[in-house]
Amino acid sequence: MFVEELSKIKECEDRADQVQRDARTEARKRIEDAEAEAGRIAEEAQTKAKDIYDAFMKEGQEESDRKYAAAMKQAETDSTRLVEAAKRNEEKAIGLIVERIVSTSVNR
Repeated sequence: MFVEELSKIKECEDRADQVQRDARTEARKRIEDAEAEAGRIAEEAQTKAKDIYDAFMKEGQEESDRKYAAAMKQAETDSTRLVEAAKRNEEKAIGLIVERIVSTSVNR
């Protein structure tokens, strides 16, 4: 009877050791799986972040291009208006200059 009980105890100890080894193996596997999943999630997040960044950059570039085009069009309109105003005053300015030259030359 004592031998049988010792045999059962040994069998239980062996089973407990095997359960511990299996648990360690399973724990290592779960850790590896979790690390792999974390890496996958990090890569996915990085890809999404890059996509969002690229979308904002594209939107910003488009807005910048629109504002630049509008500013250039406004500058062109303003310069055209100034040239036209200058042309309207050109004859008057020439007349004033001629008058001043003549009056300066005559007074000498």
